Amino acid sequence: MTLSVADNVVWIDSDDEVRLYDAESGEFRTLNDSAAHIWRLVADGRKTDEIVAELKVRFAADDEHEAGLIARDVVEFIATLRDAGLIHDESDVVAR
Repeated sequence: MTLSVADNVVWIDSDDEVRLYDAESGEFRTLNDSAAHIWRLVADGRKTDEIVAELKVRFAADDEHEAGLIARDVVEFIATLRDAGLIHDESDVVAR
């Protein structure tokens, strides 16, 4: 599913990190380099499977075990962002 940044989130791309402000909750977050890379792909409107595929190529090369860990971690991180209301996918938009 295509992902996008929630309207309540203001974010700044700064060097190797991304800084987020959730206007609904008033919370600030700073994403490290790996998380920031995922965030940028979400902001570009990528689908979860596209993000996983890109990170597998970037970090795992031919290591199947690493590729599996990357896939799991990306899916979990995206779920965390979604549960926090920082991003949504097209099914969330349709449900509104």
